[in-house]
Amino acid sequence: MTTDTLVVAPELRKVASIQGWRWITAGFQLYGKNPLIWIVFFLIYMVLALLMAFAIPILGAIASALLDPILIAGFMAGCRALELDEELELSHLLAGFRANVWQLAAVGGFYLGGKMLLITVSMGLAGIFIGPMPDVDFSALESMEPAQLQLLAQHFMVMGALFLSLLIPLLMAFWFAPALVLFDNLTAKQAMTLSFTACLRNIGPFSVYGLAGGLLFLLGAIPFGLGLFAVIPVLFGTSVYTAYRDIFVAGTNVIEEA
Repeated sequence: MTTDTLVVAPELRKVASIQGWRWITAGFQLYGKNPLIWIVFFLIYMVLALLMAFAIPILGAIASALLDPILIAGFMAGCRALELDEELELSHLLAGFRANVWQLAAVGGFYLGGKMLLITVSMGLAGIFIGPMPDVDFSALESMEPAQLQLLAQHFMVMGALFLSLLIPLLMAFWFAPALVLFDNLTAKQAMTLSFTACLRNIGPFSVYGLAGGLLFLLGAIPFGLGLFAVIPVLFGTSVYTAYRDIFVAGTNVIEEA
């Protein structure tokens, strides 16, 4: 006989806009508890992603996309350990392989499929706005007419702008999904739906978060990029966790509202 396990989605709340900044400051506090291990975590993450994406054409890129939320779940597990005053260890990076790995991989699959769809839509819209893309031999760009080069550049600029604009809702669906799958046992679809709703309901703090994060990224890149060893783990790791705790775990969140 089998029994079904009832999974209850966590309740989400709307928080004050200033919380977007507090997510970042709380993220730096988590990072500061063991910065060396966080740097190692993200170096491993980046090396694996680059190796798979470029060493194995097409299949490597797909594998990298599926692995992405699994590793992010490991970052979330590391944040949870630090919040509980436990030691951050490299084994935390593998937490996503030990719990709900297939749902985490499904999050990556949905995200990859969504991006491919957005690329197609962006290309189609660009063609409607400025006409069909010219036939181009990319191995002989130097021999193209200036007018063709200009039209090609316009296509890529419009496509890029459209893609980035359309990517925002997809990114909203992805943002909290690994944490929701890992900690709350949601399916990929449930997690992405709830993540999108949470981001949409908290546009104010996410606007503050985006502006502050962009500024910190620029500042981190100034001293030969060395500051990015702190900024990147915080913006794409620890602050994601503190935001998750603030929005989904009211009453036990790691950030206090004024």
